[in-house]
Amino acid sequence: MILNFLGFQLLWWVCVLSATSTVGGLVLLLVALISAAQLHWLEGWQQVVPTLLAATTGCILDQTMLMAGWIKFHPQLPLAHVAVLPLWMMALWMAFANTLNLSMRWMQQHLFMAAVLGAIFGPVAYLAAEKLGAVRLPYSTLSLVLIAIEWAVALPLMLLIRRRFNQHMGIALP
Repeated sequence: MILNFLGFQLLWWVCVLSATSTVGGLVLLLVALISAAQLHWLEGWQQVVPTLLAATTGCILDQTMLMAGWIKFHPQLPLAHVAVLPLWMMALWMAFANTLNLSMRWMQQHLFMAAVLGAIFGPVAYLAAEKLGAVRLPYSTLSLVLIAIEWAVALPLMLLIRRRFNQHMGIALP
């Protein structure tokens, strides 16, 4: 559980620091390989669908924020002219999805707390990423409020996806 948490922290740094380079594809490949290893050795391959659903949920929410202009990313080639979520951000959502059934599994039974924690720590992560040049919050306060709302919805939703799947598979919760 601790290794999963620390691993995510390391991957957060790798993803965010790669934002201004063209290695987003390599970062996504790295996270995919780590995800495959986690599924193979820790969770089991039956968890691939809920992991991908959770990651896709985060990507869709951030893509919506990007298309609305509430967040901006460093332009990535070759699609610099199109508002598409960068590969490093997709990798970050996949890395985050990998924590939902391990280091954050305890929150699957505490969705209200997850909403509160998401509303607090989601904006903190984006603020840190902005300081590192990975993301830009064009409407500073409004962008942070919208990110807080996004995360207050996203974290419980992703945890619920994982919890429902675990219940369907007969996997006991903590």
